[in-house]
Amino acid sequence: METGDDRDNDRECTAAERFVVHIVDDDDSFRTSVLRLLRSKNIRAMGYATLAEFERTEADGSPGCVLLDICMPDGDGLAMFERLVGDDSVLPVIFVSAYADIPTSVRVMKSGALDILVKPVPGEQLLEAIDHARKVALRRYAAHTEVSGLLERYRTLTDRERAVFAGVAEGKLNKQVAVEVGACERTIKSERAKMMKKLQLTRLVDVVRAAEMVGLKLSFDGPTTERQP
Repeated sequence: METGDDRDNDRECTAAERFVVHIVDDDDSFRTSVLRLLRSKNIRAMGYATLAEFERTEADGSPGCVLLDICMPDGDGLAMFERLVGDDSVLPVIFVSAYADIPTSVRVMKSGALDILVKPVPGEQLLEAIDHARKVALRRYAAHTEVSGLLERYRTLTDRERAVFAGVAEGKLNKQVAVEVGACERTIKSERAKMMKKLQLTRLVDVVRAAEMVGLKLSFDGPTTERQP
């Protein structure tokens, strides 16, 4: 396996600084030339000669993108991409191919890939595609990090605090929530303050958004959860 700069484990680095391009292509010359190009632009990169090499790699949590050949000796690149999508991967994918006909191109774009490039790929075109992928990757990474952090905090809530959380998200008054959970209004006020502090929320609009992010389905018949944090 070829690698660009060593992985930086310093948690103080920004997400942009930790961005890495995963080059999955069995063409040694193409892979090497892309690695050299990205190194010259101070872009972190890793190369893989097979799909299996890439799938065995342990992600370090860094944001990144995948430059993926459609036809690989050990499998179908598009099929692997569809597996990534099924696994909720946040890595945007740019496909490359020596020859991409219209049906293939249409299938690739409909599957959710960012782009498909035909070899030989001009350096500037490749860099433009990667720059676009970087912006998409950083947005996805930020959103994923926000949701992950919220879910971790949500797990710390007691059952009553979760009930209060759902009630507040539905716009219910403290006295309404108190009736539903069988507690006095003063207790609900206290539980509400604890819930807000644990979830690091300050405004009602933030509570509603947080409820959507953790997967709560809110209704006047009472809250139910679709996602198990």
